[in-house]
Amino acid sequence: MFSNIALDVAIGLFFIYALYSLLATTITELIASIFNERGKYLRKGIQRMLDSDTEETNTKENFSEEFFKLPQIKYLGRKLKSGKVRYPSYIKPVTFAKGFLNTLGYIKSEALILSDLKAKLNSDNETHQMIIHLIDEAEGSVSKFQKLLEEWFNETMDRAAGWYKRRIQTITFCVGLIIALGLNLNTIEISKKLGTDPQMRLAMVEAASEYAKNSQGKPDVELSKKVHDLFEESQEVTSIMEIKYPSVASDATWESWFSYLFGCLITAVALSLGAPFWFDLLNRLIKLRGSGSQEKTDTPTK
Repeated sequence: MFSNIALDVAIGLFFIYALYSLLATTITELIASIFNERGKYLRKGIQRMLDSDTEETNTKENFSEEFFKLPQIKYLGRKLKSGKVRYPSYIKPVTFAKGFLNTLGYIKSEALILSDLKAKLNSDNETHQMIIHLIDEAEGSVSKFQKLLEEWFNETMDRAAGWYKRRIQTITFCVGLIIALGLNLNTIEISKKLGTDPQMRLAMVEAASEYAKNSQGKPDVELSKKVHDLFEESQEVTSIMEIKYPSVASDATWESWFSYLFGCLITAVALSLGAPFWFDLLNRLIKLRGSGSQEKTDTPTK
């Protein structure tokens, strides 16, 4: 069983990770929204589907540009004042299937003869080969062909979601590193202070317990207010910890700077795991601490 000191140190450390990872996630969401990261990766996924990798391929044989020019697709996005296009962040599978059929020069209709479509495709083009395969699998049924297009789209979007997630994790890590360096969140130094200062450790445990209690069941707030509240919470935690930067005086050693940078790097990695991960661990440790305290006061009954 963990000692009370070790448990309290973990609660304090996880509380810092939870709070600042929430701040990092909020900033990351803001960055992703400003730069339309989700829309960009949706477009990349569709380009991966509809365009051949062969450099010699005639651009007219690739479909993504024609697809995004369709009115039902183009107007899902937004044109900015600068003239740039803000791509849609989501397209329904059925919308993709209908739009792709239009790109091929057909409107969805039972009168569509798939064999005529197959004859117009280039078997040397990778994308065309995939469409020919879907036509063969549809066995002449237009509705089945559209269903296969939707399934193809869903599979590709699952992969695009993975690309987007890795991109967001990278941005979150960078934001977390900036937060750690800017606010001096050195995991090594914080752990030492929590382990050696009982009053500081108790203050952090009480702050973590109060925050976890008040945050449960609270409805989400608008982004600007959330960021403001998080910065206020961050200032309170920083004032409790009183962590100082390494001295730039002549007595500073490279070991102290290495420890500082490595401690901040650990913090950045922790923040990149996300607030839900740390809040879940924090709540479990707080419950464990509470149940442990209650076990000492309860008396067995026969």
